[in-house]
Amino acid sequence: MLLNLDALLSSHHNLSSFEEPFTAEEIDHVVASLPSDKSAGPDGFNTNFIKKYWPIIKQDFYNLCHAFHYRNICLQSLNGSYITLVPKLDGPTKVNDFRPISLLNISMKIITKLLGNRLQKVI
Repeated sequence: MLLNLDALLSSHHNLSSFEEPFTAEEIDHVVASLPSDKSAGPDGFNTNFIKKYWPIIKQDFYNLCHAFHYRNICLQSLNGSYITLVPKLDGPTKVNDFRPISLLNISMKIITKLLGNRLQKVI
């Protein structure tokens, strides 16, 4: 490998932001940034539904993120997904003519995006 990873990576001594609960503003920002035209996951909801009814359902998502932070949630029940093959071209005939995608529950998309946003600040 020709890269000097020590030069690319830096040490961060203050990672306390990873231990703080997610704020309502963080969650609202993540939901607003989700694309509206994605397929529904195993929970049956797509991001367009979540955005449209956010004023009604947001407290449930705040509670979910709070429970996630304090490890009071069964992730196995939320972490289901469907894997499907989407054709890359008309009339696919080989496996390589398909692109696999994973359809996640919206709640897991939001949680992983929240974690990713925090991690992105220190990378």
